[in-house]
Amino acid sequence: MFLEVIGSDGGKNSESCRLVTMKLGDRVLIDAGSASSLRTSELDRIELVLMTHAHMDHILELGFVIDSTAGSRDAPIRVGGSPACLEAIRAHYMNDVVWPDFSRIRTSHGPAVVYEDLADLELLELPGGASALPVPVNHGAGGRGFLFSSGSGTVVYTGDTGPTFTLWEEAAKRSDIKAVIAEVSFPDSRTDTAIASDHLTPGLLARELSKFDGLGLPVYAFHLKPWFRQEIDRDLSREFGETAVLLMRGDRLVF
Repeated sequence: MFLEVIGSDGGKNSESCRLVTMKLGDRVLIDAGSASSLRTSELDRIELVLMTHAHMDHILELGFVIDSTAGSRDAPIRVGGSPACLEAIRAHYMNDVVWPDFSRIRTSHGPAVVYEDLADLELLELPGGASALPVPVNHGAGGRGFLFSSGSGTVVYTGDTGPTFTLWEEAAKRSDIKAVIAEVSFPDSRTDTAIASDHLTPGLLARELSKFDGLGLPVYAFHLKPWFRQEIDRDLSREFGETAVLLMRGDRLVF
């Protein structure tokens, strides 16, 4: 199983920023904040887009991905997420007002997109051989994290979240956790802001990992607010030492 970082930023203040999109193997995307930066040949291979939630920085380019590939596919692209997440996308984005409702646009193989409600805590087999366990987290717009598993182990992917519980309870049941890929949006100096907006800081993340004896695992941080990047980097180093890495576009993790 590999995870390739297409975008890892939690905001935009320059053209160099890329909002969150990860590629899990060749056939699955996690979120679509900057997904249209992928080559058409790569997008044509994507079968499933897993949505962590429906906030704009995670869904921004989903419509462009569907639009640009609808005519070249031989099957609909699948978009999976919690019922609340998908309802928000359909009601406020793919609604024939802001953007076409591609679930109603027919191609030679049927609709351009199909939506799939993901059941919490039920294992989902992914294209390419890995599996995903959707887990509710403490964030709006239908927020979910995932436990991604392959034959070599399991990786915890927080999605956007504030301090939460069920994700770590599920992680504690596994003896094969290899790493945690965690949102860290704010520095410790903005802990109040992080808590108010249901996000994490390095210090808050350390408390979260202690809930399942996860301190010492490799930590890959993403969703940083770019204007706080240097401060977050310092806080992560102080809290985790060399076990924490800031994810950047182009990084590729193999598990």
